[in-house]
Amino acid sequence: RNRTGQSATGTVHPTDFERACQALVPVVVVVMSFRELRNFTEMMRALGYPRLISMDNFRTPNFELVADVLYWMVKRYDPETAISDEIETEDDRVNFLITIAQAMAVKAKIKLNAKRLYAADGKAVKELLKISSMLYSASRVNMVPQAEGDAEAMPSQLKNIKGARALASDITDRGARLFDLLGKEQDVRQERARALGFLDAISGNLDSTAEHQFVEKSSQELLSALKDNIENMKKTSRDLEADEKALDAKIKRKQADLERHEKRLKSLQSVRPAFMDEYEKLEKDLQQQYEVYMERFRNLDYLENELDMYNKSEKEKLEENDRSLKRMQKKLRDEELRILRGEQDGEANDDGYDRRRNDYSESSSRQAKSGGGGARYVHAAGPFLAEALWAYTPPRAAHTLAHAHAHTHTHTHTLLPPPSF
Repeated sequence: RNRTGQSATGTVHPTDFERACQALVPVVVVVMSFRELRNFTEMMRALGYPRLISMDNFRTPNFELVADVLYWMVKRYDPETAISDEIETEDDRVNFLITIAQAMAVKAKIKLNAKRLYAADGKAVKELLKISSMLYSASRVNMVPQAEGDAEAMPSQLKNIKGARALASDITDRGARLFDLLGKEQDVRQERARALGFLDAISGNLDSTAEHQFVEKSSQELLSALKDNIENMKKTSRDLEADEKALDAKIKRKQADLERHEKRLKSLQSVRPAFMDEYEKLEKDLQQQYEVYMERFRNLDYLENELDMYNKSEKEKLEENDRSLKRMQKKLRDEELRILRGEQDGEANDDGYDRRRNDYSESSSRQAKSGGGGARYVHAAGPFLAEALWAYTPPRAAHTLAHAHAHTHTHTHTLLPPPSF
C-alpha cells in the first residue's frame, strides 16, 4: 500500500488509519485557496517558526514538513504534551497524527481531519490553519498588556520634544497617505477582486495550465514593455551624452574667450593713456575751481541774509516813524479841536500852541536826521494831508505849520500853499 491506502492492483481497502479518521471527522472535499496558504505562511512567520515556509511547499505532498509544523505547534500550545516524533513507517505516521488529533480535541477543542493531514498537500493547510489561527490570536492578546505598559512609560518619553515632533509629523504623513489610498479604493476594488479570484482559481486547480499560460503571457508582455522602456532610456541616455559633449565643447570655447579677454584687459590696464596727464591736470583745476565756487557761494548766501535783515530793520523803522507821525497829527488835531471849542483861554492857547509847535519841530528834525521817514510820509501823502492839516489849524498856527511842512520837504524844495479860509 502507498500513502493513500491504495493497493498496487488499484483496489481500495480501508485501513485502521482511515477508519480512525472517519470516526474523528466526516470526510469533506475541500480545495486549498491561495489566501489561506498566504495567511498560514504569514502566521507561522509571526509566531516565530524556525523554518521558512513558502507557498510552493504544499504543491506536492510533504509529510515531513506537515509533521514538523504539527509537532512545533502542539509543543507551543502545551509543552507538557507527550508526543512521539517518529514518522519513519506508516504506522508511526498514523500514531503521530492520531495522538495530535486527540490532544488538540481534548485540550484546545479543535477538531482536525487526520486524513487531510496525512495527504500532506494543499488540503492539509486548512487543518494546520486552525491551530495556527488559535496560536496567533493568543499571541496578539498577549501583546495588548505589553502595549498598555508601553503607554504608561509614554510620559517619560514625551520629554524628548524633538522625538514627539518627529512622531507627530510621521503620523500626519501616514494619515495623508492612508487617506489617498482610501480615495483610490473605488478604482482598485474591482481589479483586486479579479486578482484574488484569479489566484484562488490557480491554487484550486493546480493541474490546469490555462492560468499558468496566462501568467506567462502577461509576464512576457511586461518583459517586452520593459525592454522597450530600457531601449528608450538608452536612446535618451545617448542623446544626453551627445548634448553633454556639445556643452563641454561650448564651455571650453567660452573659457578660452574669457581668458583671452582677461589678458586683453590686463594689457590695457598696464598701458597709460596719452591724455592721462592732461586729465589729471584738469582734475586738479576743477578741484580748485570748485573750492572757489563754494567759498563765493557761502559769501553770497551770507550777504543775501544780511541784506534781508537790513531791509527788515529799515522797514520796521519806517513803520515806527509812520506810527509816531500819526500819533503827533492826532494829538495836534485834538488840541486844535479843544482850542476851537473854547476850552482854554487865549494865552493858555498861545503857550500851549508854542509848546506843541516846538515839539513838532523837534520831532520833525529827529525824523529828518533818522532817515527822513516822516518827510517821506508827508511828501507821499501829498495835497490831501496838507489840506487836512490846514483844515484843523487855527489862523495863528497856520504860518508855523506851513514852516514845518516846508522844513520836511527840504530835499524836494516844494511847499504847498496854505488854503484860504
